[in-house]
Amino acid sequence: MNKMLSLLSCFGSSMEDQYIHVLFFIVLILLSLDCTALDTISVNQDIKDGKATLVSEGETFELGFFSPGKSKNRYLGIWYKKISYGTVVWVANREQPITDTSGMLKLSRHGNLVIRSGGNPVVWSSKSTGDTFLPGMKIGKDLVTGLQRCLTSWKSPDDPSKGEYRNIHDTNGYPQNLWWHGEILRGRLGPWNGLAFSGFPVSKEDPIYSSDFVMNEKEIYITYELKKSTVFQRVVLTWDGKTLILQWIERIKDWMVYANAEVDTCDRFSLCGPYGICSINKHPPCSCMEGFEPRNPEEWEASDWGSGCIRKKPLHCGNGSGDRDEDGFWKIERVKVPDTRRSWYNVSMSLGECEMACKRNCSCTGYTSLDIRNGGSGCLLWLDELLDTREYG
Repeated sequence: MNKMLSLLSCFGSSMEDQYIHVLFFIVLILLSLDCTALDTISVNQDIKDGKATLVSEGETFELGFFSPGKSKNRYLGIWYKKISYGTVVWVANREQPITDTSGMLKLSRHGNLVIRSGGNPVVWSSKSTGDTFLPGMKIGKDLVTGLQRCLTSWKSPDDPSKGEYRNIHDTNGYPQNLWWHGEILRGRLGPWNGLAFSGFPVSKEDPIYSSDFVMNEKEIYITYELKKSTVFQRVVLTWDGKTLILQWIERIKDWMVYANAEVDTCDRFSLCGPYGICSINKHPPCSCMEGFEPRNPEEWEASDWGSGCIRKKPLHCGNGSGDRDEDGFWKIERVKVPDTRRSWYNVSMSLGECEMACKRNCSCTGYTSLDIRNGGSGCLLWLDELLDTREYG
């Protein structure tokens, strides 16, 4: 199912790209023994609401028309078939529901997959988004076409149209996963550090799944794979804004929460303001970085930390020559690194070279290795206030 995400875009794509994506999708529709299910679809065929479906290899997924929850509207979607029957993972016409059972899926002579209803108007094209992240899918950006792949929530359990929440892999500065509620940034997963996302630390390798981050001249994305074929897992952005990793438990025939991307109060974006550090094991959770103090002490006393911290003394910026008057750096370990939208990076520099680059730039406020494996490699510089830093015990 890894090609399916070609249909899950934030901003759409050209018609030519849509045709290609649709053809990729059709290749995924494989054999089934169910007499009501088709194994292929041709130009002269259609899939009518209530008459036929398409089923994937191994009968894991099924495509057809459905009504979510208490809604009477009809949508084309994909759901689990063998386990958790009816759990929807993708919806085509989420912004253009069909109000009766006249819907049909057709393949045009140009290779385009379309949904028609009633008097045969086209009610759907492949510019749609989804709320579910399946193994093998990609969340990120195609640098060639500009296509942005993301997660968008449903409006409600009964309405799969675009909701208020979206998760994107932002490519401004060093790429990172951002969680939005409308125009409000709610939180971050943090950038990839070679082992995991810095905002979702791991002490050992996960036995169920493996994540990966890919960045090259053609695309930037995150993905994941399951390590066992007997395990079913999905990531869902719920209608009320939760990002949950759900795992199917066969014994109870239900989905259980394997992990929640947002764990506690410190996951709120920039709770402690500029140059503040959030630690859930401390009370209060916010404190200032070494050499900084609250910008507004009265607000901090009232547990309003949003104004953040300011330097106790002016910064003495040098040229990296090592003069005694030059300011140095304070080492912070076991943290979710600050927001990287205003950052600069180089994948080949050493940590020592990274430090010198930061010292030579008076706008640089901090630095670290891109990849923490094998002693560290690459360079990440922050060129603005340090926001949304979290400390782990």
